[in-house]
Amino acid sequence: MKRSLKIRITVFLVLMNCVALSVNYFGISPKIKATAEHKTVEIFLFTDSEIGLKSQLQQVGYLEHKSDGFWPFEAFYVNTSVSATDYTGRFRGFFAGFDFSEFVFYNSLLLATLLFLRLW
Repeated sequence: MKRSLKIRITVFLVLMNCVALSVNYFGISPKIKATAEHKTVEIFLFTDSEIGLKSQLQQVGYLEHKSDGFWPFEAFYVNTSVSATDYTGRFRGFFAGFDFSEFVFYNSLLLATLLFLRLW
């Protein structure tokens, strides 16, 4: 692999990690809400988290949703019943649940891969 390609891929991946952490930490995400007769759908572009990473509980309908794993093994779509006939669905965003542990892990993995390729 050419050196310039390695640098471009590395910069791209580090920037994606920074964007993912930033949108979760600052709660930056456009929201689209559609309501039909018995159905409400919320679509978040980046994340459904609130400002600050400590606010992990998210309310969907009458239920609260906790972060359930390591990104990308999160539930990206949550569907809950509000009543017998009504329900709320939520697409939580592409970076839902991405926090400091994922940021450190993926950047460390990137660094280890670069060191491996360098020493190989």
